[in-house]
Amino acid sequence: HLYLLAGQYKIIPPDKSVTGVIGKGVILPCQLNVKIIPERLYVQWIFTGNSKRIDVTTYDGKNTHNPVHEDETYQGRTKFFQSEFNKGNMSLHLKNVMLSDKGKYTCSVFFENWYDGMMVNLDVAAKGDESSVFLDGRVGRGIGLTCKSQGWFPEPKVVWLNSKGQTRKEAVTTQSTKTSSGVFDVVSSMNLEPGSDKEVSCRVVNNHLNAMCESRVLISDVFFPSTSPWMTAFLVILFLNIAVIAAIGYKL
Repeated sequence: HLYLLAGQYKIIPPDKSVTGVIGKGVILPCQLNVKIIPERLYVQWIFTGNSKRIDVTTYDGKNTHNPVHEDETYQGRTKFFQSEFNKGNMSLHLKNVMLSDKGKYTCSVFFENWYDGMMVNLDVAAKGDESSVFLDGRVGRGIGLTCKSQGWFPEPKVVWLNSKGQTRKEAVTTQSTKTSSGVFDVVSSMNLEPGSDKEVSCRVVNNHLNAMCESRVLISDVFFPSTSPWMTAFLVILFLNIAVIAAIGYKL
């Protein structure tokens, strides 16, 4: 930091990076260690990332008519807490977070012959849609199950669980697809064999947000293929009943 008027003011650096959720707002902290500061100051927020440098927004206290200037890239998405400037709060409210907002933000504060600045690292994440489990039909003696969910960032983890909440032992195939907007859609599949635990849960996890969604299904025995005599007899009777009903309908 550069101090031209040493010891009078100082920006308190954040103790950790900030995570913004795509589509929601986030606060980029910038706090001075004083409760009251002069109103005639200049505050600047600069973004650096993706090989770009953008003057996100500035506040010029000397411009009493229009003190705030916002870059067109962030038009309508930034806001100072002007009513809290006298408490040293130079933080920035960034609205409707986008994936492209990920990067480093520098808060610089100028007042007369004093200057200080500090950097905030903004991570970006997204919790996707609720997962859904689908029955794909028969696969050998068992049935295929597929779990789908969309809109995650970063790439999520998919876990299949049994009725006890334990990871299932069946082989699982999971594919993540990065969409044009940069978020991930996931599709995961497994085969459920006869005799195995028929309560199945698909859990999609974003460890960065400590967030997850889960879908649970209970598979009935009737979905499994069977060659037992009673099943054959049942199908024969069913077909005969259908034929009789069709014949009656035809006569009517």
